Amino acid sequence: MSDVLYLSIVSSIKEKILKGDLKPGEKLESEPQLMKIYDAGRMTIRKSLSLLSNEGYVYSVPGKGNYICKPDTDIFQFKFNKYDGLKTHIDKVKLLSVTIKDTPKGIEKKLNLEENDKIVEVVRLLSSKEQPIALEYVYFEYLPNQPVIEDMLKFANYLKPLEEKLAFVLDKTLEIGIELPNEELKNKLEFQDNEPLFKIMETIKNTSTKKIVQYTIFYIRPKYLSLKASLPKVDKSSNIF
Repeated sequence: MSDVLYLSIVSSIKEKILKGDLKPGEKLESEPQLMKIYDAGRMTIRKSLSLLSNEGYVYSVPGKGNYICKPDTDIFQFKFNKYDGLKTHIDKVKLLSVTIKDTPKGIEKKLNLEENDKIVEVVRLLSSKEQPIALEYVYFEYLPNQPVIEDMLKFANYLKPLEEKLAFVLDKTLEIGIELPNEELKNKLEFQDNEPLFKIMETIKNTSTKKIVQYTIFYIRPKYLSLKASLPKVDKSSNIF
């Protein structure tokens, strides 16, 4: 019976929040008051408040009470995969080069390396219907006697198995900008005009070791990429209760 009651309490408070009867930043009734309102025990009330907190509806201030959360309406989220999220199908990925080299200026900061450290640079050209549409530069630290280069020669992103194994410790940061192409980009993407390109910079970090696993620069023609984001929604399937 208590399980049914605590869910009923959660539903009641959520309904008041969604209707605007309880406003963001407003203090919720105290636990003793909630116990009287819903004719429930302290543990049932606390279980209800815990679920409301997990779902992002309320938060607790020690010694003061529980308050209605203030949603951040400026935060958007979108899923992004530079291979699967395009407006066209990639039917060919051509490996242009795999080079062990001194760390280029600016890249050492992205990878948290020293100037004398070596890196691996991988350059790949992506095509759709025999038309080059994107160019990708992948950088990661060169570790002697490790077969990372052989892995990079495969068609798929070499990080895929690593991402599946270390999914809970990998942190990705994405930057997106617009850049006019230099001569190298023009030549490899086979166009003569000054059409601007999307420049997508992705940093992947292992939060457990604090090491940067990979830094990628991905250039693509704007007509082949669109970005769509929405306000984050609470995933109720992840709730414990």
